[in-house]
Amino acid sequence: MHCDLCGTIESMPFKCRYCKETFCSVHRLPPNHNCFFLQDYLEQPEKDREFLERIEGRAGSPQVRFRSSLYNMIYLRFSKVEILHLVIATALVAAVGMSLYRFQFRWDFLAIFISAFIIHELGHKFLAQFYRAWAEFRVLFYGAVITAISALPFFPFKFIAPGAVMISGNLSVARSGRVSLIGPLTNLAMGLGFLCVYLVLAAVDSASPILLVGVRFNGFIAFFNMIPFMGLDGQKIFGWNKIVWVLTMAGAIGLFIGGDLLSGGATTGFLRRFF
Repeated sequence: MHCDLCGTIESMPFKCRYCKETFCSVHRLPPNHNCFFLQDYLEQPEKDREFLERIEGRAGSPQVRFRSSLYNMIYLRFSKVEILHLVIATALVAAVGMSLYRFQFRWDFLAIFISAFIIHELGHKFLAQFYRAWAEFRVLFYGAVITAISALPFFPFKFIAPGAVMISGNLSVARSGRVSLIGPLTNLAMGLGFLCVYLVLAAVDSASPILLVGVRFNGFIAFFNMIPFMGLDGQKIFGWNKIVWVLTMAGAIGLFIGGDLLSGGATTGFLRRFF
């Protein structure tokens, strides 16, 4: 679809809520496309105007700019479209997670699968907003279709990429790399948390196998997203800092294999048949 002002082709255009026309990321705000209803925009609630001023970083001192960035990060806003896309993507990820365990319908399983995905995506959104960039999650059609197919119980390989956080802003390569990195890091942190709790409880013979599900699934999500192609997080991280990519990928593989071995080695046993 084309921007109504400059003609730029946008795969995910923005619709002005005032004049209802379609624009690119550069001209999405009413002042940037000389909106006919600009006065209505300028008369929006004080809270909204303050939020926009903070995003634009008008404050001068480093301390104020840091507080402004922190405010942007914490003051998350979700559009109705973004919430719908998150719900769809979360359902697909939960289906893939359940397929790994023969579709056992358990709330503790669902909590692990959903938290691994949601916290990963919110990590991207948080940090992007901290850098004063616009960030919203969107379902990607082909990724969603492949994710849905991989949720089928007879499909041997699992693909979890139903969508991504779309970011618009002047981010440097380093900042873009950090925004990509924060997602897999959240999964590594959660996986290690599950692992530590399991080991502590195992010492007193009261560990629950569900904790290892959290270790393995978070390890898998981190590993999959660190693949350095297909537009995944790993591609941007690899282009930014190869040492960081190697360390993070090694951590993801180690976390998954460790959880698998503690669970009985089902995946590693399957791989031994071929290698």
